[in-house]
Amino acid sequence: MSPIAVALAYAATVSIWGTTWLGIKFSIASIPPVSGAGFRFIIAGAALYAVAFALRVDIRKHAPPWHLIVVLAVTMFGLNYALTYVAETHLASGLVAVLFGTMPFFIFAFAHKIVGERATRATLVGATLAFGGVAIISLVGDMRASLIYVAATLVASASSGFANVYLKRFAECEPIATLPPAMLLAGVCLTIAGSSFEHVDATRAFALPSIAALLYLAVIGSALAFYLNHWLLQRITSGAM
Repeated sequence: MSPIAVALAYAATVSIWGTTWLGIKFSIASIPPVSGAGFRFIIAGAALYAVAFALRVDIRKHAPPWHLIVVLAVTMFGLNYALTYVAETHLASGLVAVLFGTMPFFIFAFAHKIVGERATRATLVGATLAFGGVAIISLVGDMRASLIYVAATLVASASSGFANVYLKRFAECEPIATLPPAMLLAGVCLTIAGSSFEHVDATRAFALPSIAALLYLAVIGSALAFYLNHWLLQRITSGAM
């Protein structure tokens, strides 16, 4: 695989996920957090299934292990985003981005334990510089924070780090057959959970800015970005992610 293709995919993934923090902030202004995360992954899963159908991918032939779907649903799309969305109701999106910048360090720890990857000095220095860059760019304005929401973001970061390392163990699985069922499972569970204690105001939820933010988060920030993430995990170490 061309190093240029890997670099472009990596740059696209980083660029997309760098914008989703603000997208989440727009979304939760009109859709409650847990329900909003649920809607996001139902749409994302459906979008990837539509792509699979258009490309005539045999989902049954490439079906991943069931436990991989469950683990991804719980850690990558469920707990991770439920906590992130809730945290953004009380924290500035820039602060959440900085706190989530700790994820590479969780990945290094999980990767060493689960897949035997060792973080090199260059990798650690790069992760530290990247974290510092995110902090410099993002830490502006009101940075007051409640400890419980800071902790929620750090747990979300750890959950996402674990999910990426676990997925690395099964990176050979077809992304377009692996991601949609996990997204839909998480999306349905989050939507059911949200409906039990949140009220979705249909007028606000179906307003154009709300729909635009939700579609961006679902199609670009989830379907496309997580496909690229899985594609990259097939070609580079989890620590490099």
